[in-house]
Amino acid sequence: MKKTKLFSLKSKEGFSSVFDKGNFYKANNIGLRFYAGNNKDYFVGYTVSKKNFNRAVDRNLIKRRIKAGVNIEKNSFFDNCLPGNYLFIYLGKEISSSAILFTNIQLVIKKLIQDT
Repeated sequence: MKKTKLFSLKSKEGFSSVFDKGNFYKANNIGLRFYAGNNKDYFVGYTVSKKNFNRAVDRNLIKRRIKAGVNIEKNSFFDNCLPGNYLFIYLGKEISSSAILFTNIQLVIKKLIQDT
């Protein structure tokens, strides 16, 4: 059995395809944009608004916490979601704890699974 891996969504084309053609799901302070790609890989990106968090230290902290939450949910993510481009967007105005982010990530992934 081939072990599946999450790749980073870095290219400008990947981000633009997710924003232009992707579906949007929201759970509290986490948004998820999803666009099914042609390949069999999972590309995941994380973004935090510079408008809400001026300091890069704060944006990076939130991205690390979201990434950790997605990595914990990786097994159920691969089993139930289609390959494609995923973009996790932090919608909150204040820095949330890891536990709150983790529960919101679970909720948004559950919404995605129910819809697809």
